[in-house]
Amino acid sequence: MMPTSEERVLFLVELLTRIRRFNRMRAIGLTVARGYQRETSGSKPTAQCNRVIPYCRGLFGFRTKHSLENGMRIIFLTLVLLLSSTSLFSQQLPAWERVYTFDDSIVEMNTSLVTSISKDIVRVRFRWTFDLPETLSGDPKVSYKSRLEVFEFNCSEARYRPYHLTFLDATGEILRVEEMNPPGEWRSAAGDMMARLLQPACELVRRKTNLIENHEAIELKKAAKYALLFSRRLEEAKDFTPVVKKFFAVDYLDGYLNDQDSNWFVNLDRETAAKASRAELQRFYLALLNNAYLSSVYFVSQSHEDGSLNGEKLIPPDIVKLIDNHPYTAKYKGNYKNYDYLAEKVDSVERLRSYTQLLEGIVTLMRKHVATARAEHSPQYKTILEEADLYRPKVRICTSGCLSLPGGTRLFDVNVPMFHLQLAEIKGELKVVSLTDYFD
Repeated sequence: MMPTSEERVLFLVELLTRIRRFNRMRAIGLTVARGYQRETSGSKPTAQCNRVIPYCRGLFGFRTKHSLENGMRIIFLTLVLLLSSTSLFSQQLPAWERVYTFDDSIVEMNTSLVTSISKDIVRVRFRWTFDLPETLSGDPKVSYKSRLEVFEFNCSEARYRPYHLTFLDATGEILRVEEMNPPGEWRSAAGDMMARLLQPACELVRRKTNLIENHEAIELKKAAKYALLFSRRLEEAKDFTPVVKKFFAVDYLDGYLNDQDSNWFVNLDRETAAKASRAELQRFYLALLNNAYLSSVYFVSQSHEDGSLNGEKLIPPDIVKLIDNHPYTAKYKGNYKNYDYLAEKVDSVERLRSYTQLLEGIVTLMRKHVATARAEHSPQYKTILEEADLYRPKVRICTSGCLSLPGGTRLFDVNVPMFHLQLAEIKGELKVVSLTDYFD
């Protein structure tokens, strides 16, 4: 279905508006881009480990994507805003709603195209259609059948000002266009015909605002519920294996590997990660997550009321014995007199396999200590949860390069006990696309 002349006029008015807005934003974007060129980006350890915990830095560290967005992406976004104008018709043709009826004419309001100019000002379109042709002012030989009027409204102050006016003949051809640039003076809508247009216009704005707010509120509630189910399942299982299977995106490992800004596998170097099979990488990552979760919960439960830790007695003896006698230690400890070798880069698939076995051994023992100590029910752990900002998701838009997700993907950032999740809707379902340490 081809757009009518009236719809083309509305499209052109909207396009001109976006072009002006783009030109203003482009100047801002260029300034920001130059500023970002002077910045640096990178990753940093997310777990701030007390040095009295000997294997903490090696087996408990996470890294999180902490790079600055490139300033040119701001320019890209404004360009997308501009180009999106060309798809206005394909998205939805304007719908008209009658708001007033005269003896010889009707007034309709465009309910699809509403432009927000600022916090208080919106732009709404009206169409006047006459039973008989009206004479065009200044040219008595020319008559028009309909008139498109664009007004800016300040609903909080009940004021309006004209912005654009188009006259069309009976066939829909444009006869005259009158553009107010800048818009006319603000006028009170009280006591004249504009009061009859202000009321439906402001009601339309309220309806659209409520729809947007309600939709986002529903999305946030859905994300919060998903995060809560995630943490409950993890607490019940005390094992990330079923949790990753149920809650993580199927290709989350691909997203990690393709992310050139961050190393999501901590001390596993990129080349080795690329060489390892997906099964080996998955096994390593599960052991890493389990160790981080169980160790965190246990250490918190064993802390004093003031939050301090007794480093000498904190790590169970059986775990210390396991580390000291493990083949990984025998091969890679070298001249280290402490446990710093556990934080060294894992630079071969053979070393990765041995390191994973060590992690899995620690996890098996630590899971028993967590269960015995009822660590998740300790006063210290409950205090941490009460003070943490949990299950309150925030939305952001992925512009590009977000863990292999397409540009424009909506991401939900939400904290759960001990971790920070990024969620995205994939094929109609929320999924975890990344996980980092909460204590960043």
